[in-house]
Amino acid sequence: MSGTIALVGAGGGVGRHALAHLLAWSVDTVRAGGRNLARLPADDPRVQVHAVDVTDAASLDAFCAGCHTVVNCAGPAATIGDKVARAAMRAGAGYVDAAGDDVLHAAVAALPGAADRVAVLSAGMMPGLSGLLPAYLAGQVPGARRMTGYVGGRDTFTPGAALDFLASGDAGYGEPLAAWRDGARRSRALSARTGVPVPFFDEPVLLQPYLSTETERLARRLGLADVDWYSAFAGDRLPAALGAGAQQARTGADLAAAAARLCRAAELDAFGRPRYQLLVVEVAGVAGSRVLACRGTGANALTGAAAALGALAVAAGDVPAGVHHLAEAVDPGWAVEMLRASPAVTSLHVGDGPLGAHELIEEGVA
Repeated sequence: MSGTIALVGAGGGVGRHALAHLLAWSVDTVRAGGRNLARLPADDPRVQVHAVDVTDAASLDAFCAGCHTVVNCAGPAATIGDKVARAAMRAGAGYVDAAGDDVLHAAVAALPGAADRVAVLSAGMMPGLSGLLPAYLAGQVPGARRMTGYVGGRDTFTPGAALDFLASGDAGYGEPLAAWRDGARRSRALSARTGVPVPFFDEPVLLQPYLSTETERLARRLGLADVDWYSAFAGDRLPAALGAGAQQARTGADLAAAAARLCRAAELDAFGRPRYQLLVVEVAGVAGSRVLACRGTGANALTGAAAALGALAVAAGDVPAGVHHLAEAVDPGWAVEMLRASPAVTSLHVGDGPLGAHELIEEGVA
């Protein structure tokens, strides 16, 4: 690994975890940028603290100058778009984004010189780990044909994350209620369910079906016939807020108000209770099935870990030129071994299926 890694949004909910992972994984130099310098760790000699304004191209250019790899952890993603990617390209640096999917992929791929640089997008919990970990598991299942996945838990939202979540249904990330059937997307194949006990989760959860474009790409790549994928929400207030039509708010003040309601509901649900995020996957093939359960301290922490994985891979020269999604750009086996040592991961279980043979974990047990 050579050169400085520049981290935009290093003091934010995701960025501080990405920074902690880079330092824990022995990166020599990180240029940490944000609007509030007081939130950045100035006491570590490996950290260069800089102010940066993601809305100002000149500020971004100055921040990215001379760096080998630029990592964007600032949000909301819907507002920032490709602003940081453009600055990275102008600086001749590799690029990693904790957010984004097909829409951002198309925007970055269209930038001048993008084909000759390295860019890794969708380097978060979902999309990101939600494609990478199932790919790892599928590699252990001969003749894999079916996959079922659950992502969620009891956690909080930052305002930016809430805005991105509400926009996800219209932002080209995927389709609610859809599933993968006989090798193709089928709309409205599934329905939301409440109070469902799912193995490894601390408690019954609200399940909302969601077929992401990341999961579709994975299904095609693996030749899967059927995929069911769910977002899982614990607690009482957040499911109620979601059911009250929050996802029908689309723009402007309505969207901001809906995001604020989600943040408040999630905060109340998490008050005095253990916070956790889980990614649980079962892949079935001709000779049986395997199950993976990755439990983390929160979505921000797992997203920060994923962004750091992307940064390490790009800085080490392990990703070829071009624009890639994290789940398709790094070795799944390497990523799993790194995650086992991640401060964001409290347990990572891989074992034989079926998933139904695994008991519901008692509340608060990792």
